[in-house]
Amino acid sequence: QGRALLMLLPQELQFLKYLRHANVSLTEFEFPSNKIANVQQQLEALVAKNYYLNRSAKEAYRSYLLAYASHSLKHIYNVKELDLLAVAKSFGFTNPPNIPMSFGVKSDKVQRRGGGGGFGTGYKKANQGKASGHGFSAENPYGVRQKGDRRQFVK
Repeated sequence: QGRALLMLLPQELQFLKYLRHANVSLTEFEFPSNKIANVQQQLEALVAKNYYLNRSAKEAYRSYLLAYASHSLKHIYNVKELDLLAVAKSFGFTNPPNIPMSFGVKSDKVQRRGGGGGFGTGYKKANQGKASGHGFSAENPYGVRQKGDRRQFVK
């Protein structure tokens, strides 16, 4: 039991169907535009002036985008259809900040882990299907040469 305030973008209104299906009681509020104070310029000036507030806003902006991208209802919460300028303005930025994001980007490139050496997650996928040359496999666990194999190996 509890109460919550939920603000939705027009493309997210489909989410209300899921809340009704879960028997969540809903009350819709509409605010007339003349009753809403315009504090956007003051917010942008404050975030631009205060370093710690700027850093916190940037972390919150990044977290919001990651949460939006990881939502299970992708047909409602599609991060590619999100207006990043409008979202950035809601966090007090005049322009969207440059933040490292990697959602939706898949690469076949081998990625290294930081420190310690060794291969990261993409190694096995990149080398899959390539013969290793040593003859070991599930069918040949000891690497015994096949008949007619005249290759020589040196340590």
